Amino acid sequence: MSVAGEIRSWTLRQCGVHRRRLAQAPFPGAAVLVYHGVRGDRVPRHAMQGRELHVGVARLAEQCRTIRELCAPISGEDFVAAVTGQRPLPLNAVMVTFDDGYASTLSLALPVLERFQIPAVVFVCPDPVARGVRFWFDAVAERRGEDAVEAMKTLPYGAWLEESRRHEMPALEGDPHRPLSVDELRRLAASPLIEIGAHTMTQPILANASLDRQRDEIVQSQRVLAGWVGTAPRLFAYPNGRPGLDYTADTVAIVRDVFAEGFAVGDTFTEPGQYPGEQRR
Repeated sequence: MSVAGEIRSWTLRQCGVHRRRLAQAPFPGAAVLVYHGVRGDRVPRHAMQGRELHVGVARLAEQCRTIRELCAPISGEDFVAAVTGQRPLPLNAVMVTFDDGYASTLSLALPVLERFQIPAVVFVCPDPVARGVRFWFDAVAERRGEDAVEAMKTLPYGAWLEESRRHEMPALEGDPHRPLSVDELRRLAASPLIEIGAHTMTQPILANASLDRQRDEIVQSQRVLAGWVGTAPRLFAYPNGRPGLDYTADTVAIVRDVFAEGFAVGDTFTEPGQYPGEQRR
């Protein structure tokens, strides 16, 4: 999970202890939780690259139980309806999201979501899915360490793309970092609980790219995903997602031209309309 997701998951755990407090002091907006991959309970946490991004399946189940019992889980459709003024959000609304498009979203997360009947939005990068390779940051972390991942995030788009291709790794069956295949993505999208969102084609830091490159990354991700699952994504998540650092106001303008809503990160709750095109997660 992101730092923002960890903070809000902590809030939810506190809700489990202080039920009365939740009733007396409801959330000041929607809690949008950010997950990435899901780690099987037999996989040691230290064995994962980017281990902070892979929540254990038992912990995910614990959090989903809390959401179901104490909060009001909402779908992407519910959020869009609130953004467009069709209906308000319920009290203590929680929207679950997963970034990137790991295969574990289907194999491990979906059964948990089904058990507790919690909807989720899965923001997918199509390029690694189509080519059957690891996400660039997982490959670089494996070869050079996570400090190298952070350094690459500062490179201009062209240099970053060249470097990421140089460190490319195939995603093999059984690899806990493996992205979904196209067939798996279709199976995931077929669940009535799941909405597929877009996350750019290759997951660059958009602020480091020209506007033409940004538009191509954003628009093509929607088009490719629409071709695979039959429905054009309405929601978008900014890679890395820090407002003013990882994307710009021009990026937001592109997203607002194409999607119903975009999601950034931030250690706060969010209300539809509060940050048009860059809702906080």
